Amino acid sequence: MDKKNLADIPSDYVVFDLETTGFSPEYAEIIEIGAVRVKKGKVTDRYQSYVKPRKGIPSNITALTGITQKDTACAPYIEDAIEDFLDFIGDDVLIAHNASFDCRFVCTVCLILGKKFDNIVLDSIKIAKKYIVSKSSKLEVLKEKLGIKMRSHNAIDDCTVTHMVIEHCRDIDKLSCN
Repeated sequence: MDKKNLADIPSDYVVFDLETTGFSPEYAEIIEIGAVRVKKGKVTDRYQSYVKPRKGIPSNITALTGITQKDTACAPYIEDAIEDFLDFIGDDVLIAHNASFDCRFVCTVCLILGKKFDNIVLDSIKIAKKYIVSKSSKLEVLKEKLGIKMRSHNAIDDCTVTHMVIEHCRDIDKLSCN
């Protein structure tokens, strides 16, 4: 994607997002997985699962995400949740906002469990920077700039916002081609 052109971005993809107990898979755990399947630019399916952490959820993470121990008490452990997530995404192209963060967690879990995770992953930050003039590429800032009224730090809502950002960029690209 050297040029300002979304021809390399498929109209069919899966946006995914994680909520975690910290910044590194060396010490933190996944506590929520969200994904939305997009066909021809429209959301056609959703996947969401809380994940039961083995070490608990720090209070600062609950304050940020709203996810509590009670929310995850009956949730699957990561072994089952990642299996369901991998089944949902299949071999689809993936998009994530700050993809390296989410991919580090998924790759670490898959490596430990001997699972394959080799999907093509695109970063919506890189896409947004080509089309949206903004003081920051944080999802919060882009959401505000585009007038999107949804919660943040909730995996499924962040997936929906990321999808909206991608499709906004696609609309700008279409206008520039006319």
